[in-house]
Amino acid sequence: MFNKINHLIIVTGLCLSAAAQAKTIRATDINAEALAQLATGEATELIIEFIKGDELPVTFSSTGDLFEITQQEASYITIKKDFWIKINKGHYTFSLNGSSYKPITEALTGSFKASLGSNNGPANAINLLLEAYLK
Repeated sequence: MFNKINHLIIVTGLCLSAAAQAKTIRATDINAEALAQLATGEATELIIEFIKGDELPVTFSSTGDLFEITQQEASYITIKKDFWIKINKGHYTFSLNGSSYKPITEALTGSFKASLGSNNGPANAINLLLEAYLK
C-alpha cells in the first residue's frame, strides 16, 4: 500500500511539473496562433528554439507621417548558433543551452544602424544593420 501511494504521489508530481513547463516551439514553426495566444494572455509562457542553420525571413515595416513601404520583400537570416528565447508574461530571457536563462540585456549586446548607400552617385538605398553579440 505504501509503495502504491508513493508511486501515485511521484506520478502526480511529474504530471504537474510537466504541465507547468513552457511550450517550446522552433522559430521556423512559429505561427500566428502561438503569437495571438501570447498577445491575448491565453498563453503566458513560450520558449522559442533557434537551431544553427535555420533560415528565418525578416521583413521591414514602416509607419508614420514620413515613410511607407511600397514593396515588402523578405530577406533571410541564418542562425549561426543554437539558442533559446523564453517569453514569460512579456519578459524575455536568453539561453545557449535551453535550460539556464538570463535576461537578454545580460546575455547580449548589439546595435541597430542606418546609413545611405550609393554607387558613386546619389543615394540609392537606405541600409539597415542589426548587430548582435554575446556578452
